[in-house]
Amino acid sequence: MNQEGCLLAVCTAQGRVKLYRSPYSEFCAEWIEVKDISDLLFDYLVSINFGEEEQAVENELVMECWNDPQNSAVSKKRKRKITGAADLGNQLSIDLMKQDEKLFTTCTELACFPCSLLKKGSTVEVLEQNGDQRIWVGGVIKRVVKAKALVLFREKMNGKQEEWVELNGERNHSVVIGDTPHKNTSSLRIRPSMDVGNLPEEIALVESNEVDGILSIGKNVEAWTNERWVEGLFMGFNGNNLTVQLLGLSDCIELNTMSVRLAPVWNGEVKSWQLTVVKIESSNQKLLQIVEVQPQKVTEKPLKSTRGSGTRPLLSAEKYASRSSMLSSVIVAWSPTLYPSNDCAILAVGGKIGKISFWRIHEPHCYSVEQSMDSVDAVLVGLIQAHNTWITAICWEFSAKALEYPVLLVTGSSDGSVKIWLGDKAMLASSDVNSAPFSLLYEVKAAAPSPVSILSLTVPSRSQDKISLAVGRGSGLLDLWICDTTNCEFQFAGSYEAHGQVVTGLAWAFDGCCLYSCGQDNTICCWILHDSTLHIAPIPSNTLGPWPSTDLPHVSDSCFGLAVSPGNLVAVVARGFDTDLLNPMYQARTQKAAVEFFWVGGQHHEISSDANEAFEIEPYPGLAQREMMLWESNILSSLNQYDNLDKPLVLWDVITALSALKKSAPKFVEKILAKWLSSWLLDSNLDFPIDEILSHARDSLSKIQSRKIHLLNVFCRKLMLSELKADTLNKQDGLEELGIAENENLKPWFHLLTSNERQLRERLVTFSLATVLSLASSSSTNNSKIKYWEPHGIAQMEQWVTINQEQIHLASEVNKLNKSKLHSISEYVTKEQCNFCPAPVPFESPEGGLCGGSKNSKGVNDRHKLSRCAASMQVCPTTPLWLCVCCYRWVWKLPPQTLFTMRACSSGLNSLKEAEVSSKPFCPFCGILLQRLQPEFLLSPSPV
Repeated sequence: MNQEGCLLAVCTAQGRVKLYRSPYSEFCAEWIEVKDISDLLFDYLVSINFGEEEQAVENELVMECWNDPQNSAVSKKRKRKITGAADLGNQLSIDLMKQDEKLFTTCTELACFPCSLLKKGSTVEVLEQNGDQRIWVGGVIKRVVKAKALVLFREKMNGKQEEWVELNGERNHSVVIGDTPHKNTSSLRIRPSMDVGNLPEEIALVESNEVDGILSIGKNVEAWTNERWVEGLFMGFNGNNLTVQLLGLSDCIELNTMSVRLAPVWNGEVKSWQLTVVKIESSNQKLLQIVEVQPQKVTEKPLKSTRGSGTRPLLSAEKYASRSSMLSSVIVAWSPTLYPSNDCAILAVGGKIGKISFWRIHEPHCYSVEQSMDSVDAVLVGLIQAHNTWITAICWEFSAKALEYPVLLVTGSSDGSVKIWLGDKAMLASSDVNSAPFSLLYEVKAAAPSPVSILSLTVPSRSQDKISLAVGRGSGLLDLWICDTTNCEFQFAGSYEAHGQVVTGLAWAFDGCCLYSCGQDNTICCWILHDSTLHIAPIPSNTLGPWPSTDLPHVSDSCFGLAVSPGNLVAVVARGFDTDLLNPMYQARTQKAAVEFFWVGGQHHEISSDANEAFEIEPYPGLAQREMMLWESNILSSLNQYDNLDKPLVLWDVITALSALKKSAPKFVEKILAKWLSSWLLDSNLDFPIDEILSHARDSLSKIQSRKIHLLNVFCRKLMLSELKADTLNKQDGLEELGIAENENLKPWFHLLTSNERQLRERLVTFSLATVLSLASSSSTNNSKIKYWEPHGIAQMEQWVTINQEQIHLASEVNKLNKSKLHSISEYVTKEQCNFCPAPVPFESPEGGLCGGSKNSKGVNDRHKLSRCAASMQVCPTTPLWLCVCCYRWVWKLPPQTLFTMRACSSGLNSLKEAEVSSKPFCPFCGILLQRLQPEFLLSPSPV
């Protein structure tokens, strides 16, 4: 998944790469496919003829063969009639042999196409009858409902582009042509697309007695005419052509051999269509083997014909294998979001032939919960030959100071080689595939080569002139390399016997101080980097308590991968189960793997530590004093990383850890928060009482950046005031109504939350009014500035300012608005109407309201409770909405991006510039990503 969590790249077992997004605009649990990278790669390779040189020598031999037919391999009794060079098509040349030699023998294979292939997205053939003619027309299944499939045809059939087709049928009747029963007919109207079985051209060169055993007179066949298969009977040879009688026609037609195949047969016992494939073998070893090119693309786009002029494109086995390897991908990896552009990332796709393709993928301009935004722009910006064998590992790293350009790429191969590449700025804008986006910086050569299984690269912020590279190998070894970027010198720091089997996971943590590894031998290790050497260290026990989990068996036999949480407080390991130890009736059917969480916030970073440092706080059960110090240090380091405004707020590990600590050591949690607040609010590391710090924060809100206010709101709601319901906090009715009037510990946090949200709402209103003033002062509305934010709910914001004019300073600014121009600039609606009745909805609160109501049949006045958008204060429509899982507010119109990067509150409307559109759905009060609320019954029971 890319850094922002917007797109998921999946490499399938078939070697295809597809992009998916979460179903934020659909009522489902499955992720939505938005782009097929393999299709794009196929189109590019076709445009360059797969990079192959013209086979001039082969073409000359073929032309010589056709110009001198007496020396060709065609038998005397079945000479081929040549009408021109166009007859050659895309066929391969065949070595010429003498006529008196026995060149060819025949053999057959049975190809099965089970009915299980009939599913969404698969190519199919549908039976259409024109009188007695039976025609199979190609199409694609758009969707399947029970026992019916909606098929999209290549061309309109009977005036229809698509048709519902029954999937089931009985094979219980036959059709008689003259005196001959046609036994291959069936009431089944749909079958999988069988793009094989065309008779080989060399069948005309085989002895007659061998051919008669396979292709006898009256044999059921299918002929490829007019871009479709038509059922008929084989009536004999005419030179090198075949004579076929199509069903429903009295006359016979002549076709070349590659336009005819034996008719597929339905086998009801195995529920499969079976097709006999005829193959020709040569006694001359120099004769090239001929195989068919199988189509690899399955889409719902209008289909393009893969057959032309009755001939099929044929390739040698060697060339077919080469092209197949070019299209087979084995690994994908996302780059960090590239700054300063901040709107695109690079997807690296490694293949079997050692090549890596690079795809520049831009983030969507905006996200809408109301309609699908599937348009994802993927541009191929480079294709390099990184290794000579399979690409088995790819790793990215971003460093703004380490090198001239901050993007680093590390690749590993099955031959054990590892290469480090330096990114080129051209990949941000260039679309020239031939210009290499990466240049080789260094090639790592191992003393004992073993396939590379995993890579992990880090550039510590404390020392950005150093790069640490960990290489996991199939032998279980772990190699460490250290690079000094000032002189580009690479030092081999050692090789370690980390695991007994393949190393499957590596993850750096704590700014490059620790390295976690896991292996296929079901073991997990922690390593501490000290003086360019790795030292084994124990993993902290789960002293904060076990994670909530389902009832899963403890019979794991391997580790598939490992990751560390954004705050470096939790390690996550994917484990596989030993199926022999599972209950075959229940567990083995549904439980394939599990995800295990480990607390690592108390991890030691150094070889030796001083445990006598002063630390006065109540002890936490199961935690030593030194471990509590480490938890404090690691949590503070995790919070400090959000000083970078480009880093999205992902706080689940911090909140979970602090919530667990709060149960037994609430003073310890307050101490951590007080220390964090003092470091940036008071610019001091001294210990101040938490009440004084929170009071100072309330008085200084206008000078605090929005990111800090969002962090404080999350801590207030999910940590300090977690006992109170979100909708109760949103009303902000007062301490007595909330039941915390007597709780001196919660009162300061409630007052801080109230002041924070009023400050953020004031900033949002300020942006809206400033934008309106800017547009009103211009001669005309500039609709071309699509990157700028468009304000909504101006009338409701005016009413909010009037209600709270004693607490905010915007009342005088509202009078500056030119009401006459507001109607042409923004949606200025003063009177809102209920979504369920014609009654008006008065503005009483920005959180929600009640409509005026209407009398029902019993004379009772029914009033509807309505929610308001957290950004625009307008009444939310009944369409799907964004939801914040922290404050549980609904968002209809997204707030401006500038709100989340604002350093301090503006002194006036005229001092603000136009706000930019928010490309991602963020909550205006919590700063986290919004979600679409899904009912529990739609949650998928299996992991994505």
